[in-house]
Amino acid sequence: MKILKWYVLREFIPPYFGSMAFFSMLLLLERLLSFVRLVAGGYASIFDLLVLIFFSFPPTFALTMPMSTIMGALVSVSRLSHDSEITAMRASGIRISSILLSLYVAGVVIGGASFYLTDRLVPLGNLKFRTLYQKITIARPSVHVDERSVRRLAGDIMLMVNAVDEKTGDLIDVTIFEGEEGSYEKTITAAKGRFLTKDTDAPYIQLRLINGSILNPKDVSQNEFNTVLFRTLDLNIPVERNEIKNVVKTPRDMNLREIGERLREEEEGSRSYNTYLIEYHKRIAIPFACILFVFLGTPFAITQGRSGRGLGLGIGILIIFFYYLFIIFMERVGKSGQFPPGLAIWMPNIVFTVVGGVNMVRKGRI
Repeated sequence: MKILKWYVLREFIPPYFGSMAFFSMLLLLERLLSFVRLVAGGYASIFDLLVLIFFSFPPTFALTMPMSTIMGALVSVSRLSHDSEITAMRASGIRISSILLSLYVAGVVIGGASFYLTDRLVPLGNLKFRTLYQKITIARPSVHVDERSVRRLAGDIMLMVNAVDEKTGDLIDVTIFEGEEGSYEKTITAAKGRFLTKDTDAPYIQLRLINGSILNPKDVSQNEFNTVLFRTLDLNIPVERNEIKNVVKTPRDMNLREIGERLREEEEGSRSYNTYLIEYHKRIAIPFACILFVFLGTPFAITQGRSGRGLGLGIGILIIFFYYLFIIFMERVGKSGQFPPGLAIWMPNIVFTVVGGVNMVRKGRI
């Protein structure tokens, strides 16, 4: 039996970590694209990009661990069932609960790790992420560029851009006017320009212009101008700086102890109280889903017989979709007070536990 349990566990590990990698990349993809745009636009360095991704891992893993648990259980058990190994084990007098005991233990271990991650690392990761993101995007000097329109940058400096490359953030066909309104200005034109990454403490940002010319008025009465051609020109432009604000902790940035303290300060029944109460129960209910999904997924995998391993993947995706859709809906009605907040967040677990238990008993798989 010891060899058999390790054999079943080894079947579970590859699809579990494969699902973790797939779902995590899927959830991080949107954030990753926005981070790349920050780097391309000169707002962040590659190092900033890596740190932002690092801080995004804990909240992402907190969501993907339950998903990966059910996918790992379904794929591993459906493979054993598809190859008639489950049938052979049962024919030898071994109960299904004994065969899958190692998966149940794995679910408990993953659930415990998910609880620690959710309570300790997720709040820290969320807070660190928002602090760094604000420093990169809000605290640094900012220039909003509109295509085919003139924007005053600072004092008597105005900028006009024909187009902005969406992929690289480069400015195309740049024109800069310097001088008081109504007077002859120094005019700078360039085929391309880009904002360079600078220290957020600097009172300006640097604009690099490529392949252009500078037109200086020499004698206005005679319409005489000096023209200077350049391949690269760096301009230091003083612009308004947004104020750094202290990042206020939201319920997602707090651990269970901090949420419990806030609950004692809030008025019971208020929307704020319901929000904190729901977040408190989510920290327990979602890690518990790692255990629930093992019990829920294995009966569906066993009942396939030799119908194919692909069906296990389809069932897993459906279960994940309905579970998170259910929990989002109950979270909304719980916050509004239409349903007891604590019970609302546990309702998906309760319903899915009943469904899984009935399925196991009905199929005689226990």
